[in-house]
Amino acid sequence: MPTRRSTSFRIAVATTGLVMLAFVSSACSGQTQPRDYGDVYQANFMIGCTGVEPEENGTFTNPSLGSVPYCDCVYQGLVEKVPFDQAKDFEEQQAASQPGEITIPDNINQVYAACKQSNPQPAQ
Repeated sequence: MPTRRSTSFRIAVATTGLVMLAFVSSACSGQTQPRDYGDVYQANFMIGCTGVEPEENGTFTNPSLGSVPYCDCVYQGLVEKVPFDQAKDFEEQQAASQPGEITIPDNINQVYAACKQSNPQPAQ
């Protein structure tokens, strides 16, 4: 019996898919991929999570996926609770998987759940 996917799960899938796209794009442009959490990873993550490019002043206006507070929360949660290599492995798994085939590691899922609770997302 099919299960209903939660909004946070859909946002998580979209987020990491877009982050992977950003990584691939940077690889094609000759830039190296991030090897740890930092400014480059955070910038790519926020673009993927919100679904929009930042304005000139660095703000994300009218996010089409996750809200800025939600995305900030997830990023900070990943930094605090998920080793970078595990986050990167999860992104690679998502890039290679079909929807519904993705298994979210418990610590990453806990970050999504905590951020969803503290920063509810609008229904999409």
